Amino acid sequence: MAKSNSTNTVILAFSVNLLIAVTKFFIWGITGSSAFFSEAVHSLVDSANQSMLWYGQIKSSKGPDTQYPLGRGREEYFWGLVVAVVFFTLGGVVSVQHGIEALMHPRKLDNLSISIWVLIISILLETYVLIRATKELRRNSEEGKGILKLLKESSEGSLIAIVVEDFAATLGLVIALIGVSASYFTGNSIFDGLSSIFIGLLLMISGIFLGYEMKHLIVGESVDSKTKNRIVELINTNASVKEVKYLEVVIIGSNKYLVVGDVDYFDDLSDEVIANANKRIINDLKLKVANITQVFLNTV
Repeated sequence: MAKSNSTNTVILAFSVNLLIAVTKFFIWGITGSSAFFSEAVHSLVDSANQSMLWYGQIKSSKGPDTQYPLGRGREEYFWGLVVAVVFFTLGGVVSVQHGIEALMHPRKLDNLSISIWVLIISILLETYVLIRATKELRRNSEEGKGILKLLKESSEGSLIAIVVEDFAATLGLVIALIGVSASYFTGNSIFDGLSSIFIGLLLMISGIFLGYEMKHLIVGESVDSKTKNRIVELINTNASVKEVKYLEVVIIGSNKYLVVGDVDYFDDLSDEVIANANKRIINDLKLKVANITQVFLNTV
């Protein structure tokens, strides 16, 4: 169900951004606004990114096989990293370049009143998607945690990317609205060019942040200490366990954990009792901690 909700959020974001991108390119064509060009590129890049995230979700949902014994869960993070690179280059660099050109070669802007209304509607649409994505990110999390902390703790690569993208999209639209409005009321196109540069810088920063988060997940980030301690406590509830000597819990995909550890059983137990206890612990962990998909416990 969690995966389905995350996929629905990606599809919603893709649909909204594609609609907004087409509208922005049309408005850019009739106004010549640099800020609108940057925002049109931004929305088009977002749509392409979300299609890649969707593809990554499909691939990462495949179970283990002979070629990928632990599954392909981290493939979602790879596509998230690709999205971060695209965000930085096609979104950020192109917008900054276009803004600089607009400052060097200013031109008269037309039909800016239409642009303002389109930007306001776009802000409302992007805000709706951002609220949906944020609610999904908060699902199953503790109350009171900030968005930044939730982004750092989440293992759902696509959802992290959507929240970062939509935050940048909403803020970028606000910047564009300020630039276009200032140009409209003053008659000076310099504000439009500056807003394009600021939008580009915003996209670059967002791309760097997203890439940084994806890097941790691709490399194999450990879960938080609270989750790890809970797993240790569950293992210790088995009467045959003397001590958990070693335990690591690594994220191997969206809401997928790999548990590896060494368990010391009481010396007076037979090999058969220890083997049965080991199987029981593995089954209990998978049953009581929904995100655990792979468990490897050695007896010492």
